Amino acid sequence: MSFNLDSFQIGDLITGKIIKLEPTGVLVDFYTDQLAYVPLLELSLTEIQSPEEAVQLNQIREFLVVGNYDGEHGIFFSHCSPETLKDSDRLYETALYLASEKCGHPVNREDLIVQTKIRDVHGNGVSATIQWFLCSQEHPPTVSFSIRKLEMRIAWERVGQLQAEDVIVYGKILKKTPRGALVKIEGLRGVILTYVDKHREELVVGEKLPLNIIKVREDCNHIVLLHRSVSIRLRQLQVGQVVSGIIRGIKNYGVFVDIGDLYALLPTSKMFHPSVDHPNQLFKINDHLKAKIIKIDPENCQVVLESCGS
Repeated sequence: MSFNLDSFQIGDLITGKIIKLEPTGVLVDFYTDQLAYVPLLELSLTEIQSPEEAVQLNQIREFLVVGNYDGEHGIFFSHCSPETLKDSDRLYETALYLASEKCGHPVNREDLIVQTKIRDVHGNGVSATIQWFLCSQEHPPTVSFSIRKLEMRIAWERVGQLQAEDVIVYGKILKKTPRGALVKIEGLRGVILTYVDKHREELVVGEKLPLNIIKVREDCNHIVLLHRSVSIRLRQLQVGQVVSGIIRGIKNYGVFVDIGDLYALLPTSKMFHPSVDHPNQLFKINDHLKAKIIKIDPENCQVVLESCGS
């Protein structure tokens, strides 16, 4: 069962009473003329097999009003002026142009619903996501209801707070990847950057690790984390600092140097022997090396070096 936009507004929080539990979902009374059906998937952020794992009969719960449209699209603007946001005509012009390009034919304004969500506020304006929904008289827009997306919204707020407060979080490794590992934090999936972590081979699926959140991007469903020890080591480093380490990897583009809890890269272009065809003509695995830090990128866990002599 679905409801039209005259009844509810997308993004609103509404209260409903669980009237009936079914194997694949529940019926909810939102104190309107008809009951709403909420499927199992929308009852919880975690994976559940039955409604009883998330809700109870006659329980009063909050739900998020969400869109249930065909043809949902959106675009992220990293810099959007307040004037643009206030001018709904300009937003509609942008959405109409993008929707027409996507559909391959002109789209009428009356067939388009535009939603704008502020993602971040900065000195030059705001970052915003503009979403548009195509509809018609034959297929009018409807809304649906979700506990899962409400919990997801709360989880993103919580993750952002944990990052801002530099809190240590513990995430269980779900899967190892060539450049990292997947974990769950507050019910959301995140990626641990381990491609420069010297302990990456020791990671075990199912293990819980102390982590720091270094990047949160809700608009692209992206959370980046670092092992706590790697995060601490990064904070101890400064550009211009001379560090000592042991070469642990040699590639044609440079060598990876173990400088304590993480690997730093000494690019071939930053070596004192530019005429050398391959770094293995200069270095061997387990060689000791001194080098100067020329770049630190905490969000991508990168430390770049240049030669400073022996």
